Amino acid sequence: MVMRLVSYFKIGITLVIIGSVWVGILFSGAAKNSDIFVLDKSDSASVSLNLHGAGVGFYIISIDGYGEKIIAKIVDSHGNYYDMKKITNKVTVNYFQFDHTGQFILEITNVSDKPVQLTAELGDTRVQEITLPSILTLLGSVSLVFSGYRRLRNYITAQPDEKSS
Repeated sequence: MVMRLVSYFKIGITLVIIGSVWVGILFSGAAKNSDIFVLDKSDSASVSLNLHGAGVGFYIISIDGYGEKIIAKIVDSHGNYYDMKKITNKVTVNYFQFDHTGQFILEITNVSDKPVQLTAELGDTRVQEITLPSILTLLGSVSLVFSGYRRLRNYITAQPDEKSS
């Protein structure tokens, strides 16, 4: 009788936990800037952030009410547009790719008929740094699926034949 010290299930759980905590730590330390605004009709506001190298940035906009419309634009310090969206949701998360170091600005314009209170956050996803912990999490998930398959394979039961009458 061979006794296994570590099962695929324990390996999978360990890899998923390590990868998830690692990604969480990287996200919490990412460069980001946020602010709270109250925009009157046709007012604008902006949030800026210096991003380094090439990567994927994000912005999160949370509106305190329903039915408001705003326009969000991502612009770099040279005036190049990276993203432009009309936002009507209560919470919106969007991503954009940047290819150089510089200052990036999230410009928000209220196009609804009433004042809008919102929270805007601009940041860097640090996609290059989360590759390894993401692979660990994927390997752990595959190990969990394989472990479940091995256990279920042993519990396959045959169904009795039904007699036709």
